[in-house]
Amino acid sequence: MKHLLIFSLLFTVSCSKDGETSGHLLDRASNSDISAIRLRLAEERERRLLLENDVQLLTLRYAQQQRMLDQAMSPVGFVAKLSSQTTIQNGEVLKLDKVDMNEGNGYNPANGVFRAPVKGMYMLSITAMTRGEGNPVHIVLMNGVKELTRLFAGDIASGRMVGAVTVPAILSENDLIFIKAIVSHAGFYGQYFTSFTGLLIQRVA
Repeated sequence: MKHLLIFSLLFTVSCSKDGETSGHLLDRASNSDISAIRLRLAEERERRLLLENDVQLLTLRYAQQQRMLDQAMSPVGFVAKLSSQTTIQNGEVLKLDKVDMNEGNGYNPANGVFRAPVKGMYMLSITAMTRGEGNPVHIVLMNGVKELTRLFAGDIASGRMVGAVTVPAILSENDLIFIKAIVSHAGFYGQYFTSFTGLLIQRVA
């Protein structure tokens, strides 16, 4: 009978809008019954708050996992080419202006720099054709201040020479990859014969 009364009071306190009915039941309840009801109500409120916190945490974790999944499925790669002949000086960065592909938006033709959008194993390639006129190409592929590889294409006065190099590299997110000259004059032939490409092979956690 006592448990039935407590249940009735809990139901009435939680659901009833009739203050008179609640009052009559409370008048019939003992002080210990009322204390028990108040304790149960406090426990239920605490349990509800804990459940709400759990829901918020699960929602946040789901959103984070969804972003990671979307990122894992997104391709990363670029192809940039030189449209017209140019000469760069020692230490200057080669800017390839014709961008045929830029998945992940990592390559910036304005400064010639590829910013790795995710950490992973990349395959990076350079093809360079000299413009002739006694201007050889001697360049390095840089990751910030770290040298990844070099390319040299000699030059003859009567024609043009082509050099190419491909190198795998593990890049961290936001690593900056670019080509710079290490001779006083590096002359490149345009018409898309000079190119810089990169492709993400596998993401690394």
